[in-house]
Amino acid sequence: MIFQSSDPDPIYPEVDIYHFLESNPCGVQPGKKIFVNPVTEEYLTFSQFQIETKQFAAGLQDKFGFKPRDVLAIFSYNQYDFGVPILGTLCAGGIVTTINHSYTVDEVVHQLKDSGAKYMVTIIDLLPVATKAAEICGIAPEAILLFGGKDGVGKRSYKSVYSKRLAAPIKIDMEDIAYLCYSSGTTGKSKGVMLTHRNITSNLTQIMSYDAEVIKEKNLVILVFLPLYHIYGLMNCLHISLITGAETVIMSKFDLPSFLQNIQKFEVTNTFIVPPVALALAKHPMVLDYNLSSLRHMACGAAPLPKELCNLIESRLGVYCRQGFGMTEASPLVACQRPGQRGPDGSVGPLVAGLKAKIIDPATGKELGVGEQGEWLIYGPNVMKGYLNNPEATKITIREDGWMHTGDIVYVDAQGNWFVVDRLKELIKYKGFQIPAAELEALLQTHPKVMDAAVIPAYDAAQATEIPRAYIVPHDASTADDALKKDIIDFITSKVAPHKKLRGGVVFINEIPKSASGKILRKDIVKLDREQNQTTQALARL
Repeated sequence: MIFQSSDPDPIYPEVDIYHFLESNPCGVQPGKKIFVNPVTEEYLTFSQFQIETKQFAAGLQDKFGFKPRDVLAIFSYNQYDFGVPILGTLCAGGIVTTINHSYTVDEVVHQLKDSGAKYMVTIIDLLPVATKAAEICGIAPEAILLFGGKDGVGKRSYKSVYSKRLAAPIKIDMEDIAYLCYSSGTTGKSKGVMLTHRNITSNLTQIMSYDAEVIKEKNLVILVFLPLYHIYGLMNCLHISLITGAETVIMSKFDLPSFLQNIQKFEVTNTFIVPPVALALAKHPMVLDYNLSSLRHMACGAAPLPKELCNLIESRLGVYCRQGFGMTEASPLVACQRPGQRGPDGSVGPLVAGLKAKIIDPATGKELGVGEQGEWLIYGPNVMKGYLNNPEATKITIREDGWMHTGDIVYVDAQGNWFVVDRLKELIKYKGFQIPAAELEALLQTHPKVMDAAVIPAYDAAQATEIPRAYIVPHDASTADDALKKDIIDFITSKVAPHKKLRGGVVFINEIPKSASGKILRKDIVKLDREQNQTTQALARL
């Protein structure tokens, strides 16, 4: 059975990303303030952004001999001008790869080598890692440029390469690669996701279609802390801002006091969050010290939010937190609750227009129907070209018929609302039963003494089976004792079927390791669990 949006298919542009943005579909005024530094209050207007991207493109061509399909890497915390070298590279016909700013030298080397990057824009703080990785990869020292507006420590500002001429944007084939965004690596080494100009412009059009009513609103101010190297931030907080002309305040990285202060100071109307921030907004007492009444819209992606958490946020802030689902391989948006509409609790909303989906039994491949749980397959113009230099992984993910296997276990209701149950690879297999870790995590987060939680499979050799074990961040570290462990275990036992009980016990931890987009790095917890040699003896036997 094939599912699709009830909305009509959008009309997709047939021009590359730069030409699409330059076409100004929303009629943004040249002097409109677009990107703002919340600390210095420096900003870029719509026309300044266009001019500077063309100056940078011309500088790449004139001073470096930059050619179409050359790759430039961005390795930096967020900057208010983060988009200039990115769109400037696209203007020159190049490809951009964005690198996680927390990466080690080895991880940066992997991405530089795999992507074939010849140039890099970074910041002074990351130069030790950047220069070492660039040296290993054979990137010329003069090809390493800096954000920050001025030269420093032997490196030039990217602005120093600006040409006096404005580059004519190169016309790019729609199937050419625009971005090499690397998967978060929650289950292994990150892979280069090849996103084409068609992928990106299609998903931008899909986003504009479902969010049309929000885009029409006046005086929108978006607050951004999502890392712009990640597709979630890159699309929702950079490209969409350029298309709509929304003033976008860009934080270098997240900290709760600054986030709250900026909402109050800039009268922010819209923000995109991730689950750890949702937890803070729902539970941290500091939130009540600020005037956040300007907020109109909030959306959360990366991982499912329990309904209780959404209700707490709304009761505190008066804003309904919409949920959506995206993945780097889908450019990223797949489904989202519509503005002003409330779907069933726990739903990530309907499919975006123009996307088709199926649900299959992972074991047999049989297509399933409404209300039946299985793996989510999607098909549409926003689905990636494949994984760079990895035909085997591409073949496993995108089959010959063009359908992409997301690896997520889902179901859909009769109204077209989708529900993400868990990752296929993260189901805990207990004596023939399949236990979604995400389901237990959502329940754990409703416990009044639990700040955050992650559930992993522990192995019980005595029973020759996996059992669920919970890693818990308590609200108050002083309460982290055996009594609280028992209370948490009993709490879950009272709410789930017998096979889902926390037979692996509870372990307290200071922080749940997560990717920059908020996804739990389960493999890191499993590694920690093995290293600590936690006992796997079951708490109860059947």
